[in-house]
Amino acid sequence: MGRLLYDSLLYRDPETFKYKPLLATSYKYVDDQTIEFELRRGVKYHNGEEFDADDVVATVGYVTDFKNKFRAQRSRFGWIKKAEKLDKYKVRLQSKRPFPTAEEILSGHLIMWPNEYTAEHGHLIHTTKPVGTGPYKLAEAEPGKKIVLKANKDYFDGPKPKAKIGTITARFIPEIQTRVAEILAGGIDFIQDVPEDQAKNLSLNPNIEVAHGVTPRFTWMSLDVMGRSGDTPLKQLKVRQALSHAINRESIVKNLVRGVSRPINANCHPEQFLCPQDVTTYPYDPAKAKRLLAEAGYAGGFSITLLTNDPTLRAVGEAIQEDLRTIGVQVKFETYPMPTWIKMFRQGKSNMSLFGWGGGFYDVYPALPNFFLLSSKSAYVQDKQVDGWLKQAGNTRDNKVRRELYVKLYKRITDQAYTVPLYANSYNYVFSKEVDFKPGKYLNMSLIGISWK
Repeated sequence: MGRLLYDSLLYRDPETFKYKPLLATSYKYVDDQTIEFELRRGVKYHNGEEFDADDVVATVGYVTDFKNKFRAQRSRFGWIKKAEKLDKYKVRLQSKRPFPTAEEILSGHLIMWPNEYTAEHGHLIHTTKPVGTGPYKLAEAEPGKKIVLKANKDYFDGPKPKAKIGTITARFIPEIQTRVAEILAGGIDFIQDVPEDQAKNLSLNPNIEVAHGVTPRFTWMSLDVMGRSGDTPLKQLKVRQALSHAINRESIVKNLVRGVSRPINANCHPEQFLCPQDVTTYPYDPAKAKRLLAEAGYAGGFSITLLTNDPTLRAVGEAIQEDLRTIGVQVKFETYPMPTWIKMFRQGKSNMSLFGWGGGFYDVYPALPNFFLLSSKSAYVQDKQVDGWLKQAGNTRDNKVRRELYVKLYKRITDQAYTVPLYANSYNYVFSKEVDFKPGKYLNMSLIGISWK
């Protein structure tokens, strides 16, 4: 919804992945830590306020003030030093250090707020009465029930498409079976993120279409390499290698995930920028896994706990549980609500965890610091080489240097079997035959691209 209501300084083209000026008309790097933007003139917020440099400065001030609370605030905005108004339609943005994914943040997360409206009501007003410059305006909202958006007929000409549908009603229906029943009855026209089984069944209906989309998210298993959760066998390399060889990724993808999913060998999506593919691999080989366990002193196997925060991964977790049982490893599989799991994970209470990662980032960098920086609460790996390479990669905009660092970094992670990469996720859309929709190359599903046939 935010992508319909708000705009950013930049826009990432969903097909080419190129960054284009949006609320800016142009931008340039003055140096590695300074970007200057020429702003678009004549843009109005939905409440009639004019967009200009004051809005940029105020918005940056809000999101970089850590007394204000935002999701992923430090990882997304902690690199920004300040925004400075040069004139009414020109802004200079300064960073605390060279930040390699600045354009991603500026196109995907730093949405512009009207400074006067926000100052009057407080920044939390945007959670209930949002006012942006986007192609749709908020017409109605019932928390937990529905949001109604109307086309912004005054939306400017730019790289982001204008509204193609007059009114969009987004309904919140938690139960998948209820959503399926609604689309079959014609009560709704579009559902996103539909489980594979339901999508396959719905594809048989002549009035419904199913599309599979690529997403930058990938699913993997973290391993307690350091022994934060206790003195587990996972501290031994051969044990970690054994687990990696014991899991049948191809079978999981073919029989459970399906769609456009595919097995992965590194902790990144193959479509993500700088995701190396020339890394150590662990083909499915239960016999080799048993030999490695025996060499590590665990010929009789051992018991371990696997956690997840996602109930939709139940079938995948059970498949992993069965694969590891065949080599003598008894897995206790537990599912927790997201807040509980996060707390346990950060407190070092996870032997192994199964979860998806990647979000909407095009670049591989943002996901890595959470799990591989020595200073992170979520790190279950203590490797000074990986930590050093990651810090270097996060402090340069030179992509040639970054590529060289990531090759070494991912090679080290896979050589040591610090994690178990599983598969690149698939994303299923179900919609009426009357809807004209084609999934983009990259998940940031936006209703902007949908129209009636």
